[in-house]
Amino acid sequence: MSIVIENVNCSRNNYAILHDVSLQIKKGEVMGLLGPNGAGKTTLIRLIAGLARPDSGRILVAGENTAGRSKHFRRLLGLVPQENNFESELTIEESMICYARLYGLSNPRQQVAAICDRLQIGEWRQKLPDKLSGGTKRRAMIARAMLPEPEILLLDEPSVGLDPDMRQEIWQLLRFLQEVGKTVLLTTHYMEEAEALCDRIAFLRGGRLLYTGTCKGLGRYISPDSGMTLEDAFVELSHGPLMQEVS
Repeated sequence: MSIVIENVNCSRNNYAILHDVSLQIKKGEVMGLLGPNGAGKTTLIRLIAGLARPDSGRILVAGENTAGRSKHFRRLLGLVPQENNFESELTIEESMICYARLYGLSNPRQQVAAICDRLQIGEWRQKLPDKLSGGTKRRAMIARAMLPEPEILLLDEPSVGLDPDMRQEIWQLLRFLQEVGKTVLLTTHYMEEAEALCDRIAFLRGGRLLYTGTCKGLGRYISPDSGMTLEDAFVELSHGPLMQEVS
């Protein structure tokens, strides 16, 4: 397994965010993390990335406990947040070179140029972030996360706010990452995105993991004979009465 989450509980300011969450993500798998706003998806991403610690339970990334955040662990995993966090006064290339140096990569300029060309943003790398479209900035953020060649990528709402053409470009990039063997965990509110990209999904509501399985299986889980679409199932599970969790 690439990621193992065991009985994780997390609270902030005496408010419980995650309740006894357990989940396993296989190497090379694309897992979608679904749920309504406030379900705990971003918190879980932060815990996996080692940016916060659970109150109890443990998280292993490629067998290494996230609580340690060793140098090896930091290179195992690439994080792409929902918000653009490029430095506004630096070009994309300059920002990525700084990032490469922080990771101690040899020949940072050459490696930045190579990853930009690989992900087809080479022609934009000399521009400032505010001169780029939302889709190009998102591609650049994914390129930056891939600089240390991580085994695992965490993407928080990778195509939020993008028009359909830009969203399709991000989907093609995520398919490429899967083809080269990366493990991907992404949060999304787009049901068509989950159906198009994810091998499996995990559904959170109120900090509890209610379902783990395929997209098609979610509709059958809620109503076996209804032929329910994933979007209908999402709405039902987001607002309907809570049911037994299932794997």
